[in-house]
Amino acid sequence: MKRALSLILVTGILAVWSPQAGRAEGRRIGFFINLGFMTKENVSPNWLTLGAEIAIALGSRWSLNPELALWGSSFSFNNYYIVPGAMVNYRIGRVSLGAGIVKRFWVSRFSEDDSSEKIAPKIQVGYQYMNSRIALIVIPIPDGDYLSFGLAFGTGF
Repeated sequence: MKRALSLILVTGILAVWSPQAGRAEGRRIGFFINLGFMTKENVSPNWLTLGAEIAIALGSRWSLNPELALWGSSFSFNNYYIVPGAMVNYRIGRVSLGAGIVKRFWVSRFSEDDSSEKIAPKIQVGYQYMNSRIALIVIPIPDGDYLSFGLAFGTGF
């Protein structure tokens, strides 16, 4: 649990620090709130997701997106994953293609310690219209030996 809390703290510090550095260099920085679901190789959702990400422009087409999400097993979020990650996205008009890494940390009110999994790759295809975005996500989970598919709806600021 201590590792998960320190990871959240570091992500928060980066979230506060990054926009200040970006403004000093005149770069555009965006912020997204995402809501969606992830599945486990079938159609029915296994986890509801709620997350935030910062889009740091690296040029006219490239961006670096650190992110932090919660994957809850039900609406009560008694058991959930904390999922930090980072993506590099390439934009072609309104479509973005992204690749990055994520790491899941299991948190449960029924267990005393947390368990983390190996770092997993993340592939994402998104479509953005004005301040809204929809993204299709694929994450091969190495510990479970399965693919996790998802859909996320985001709104930006």
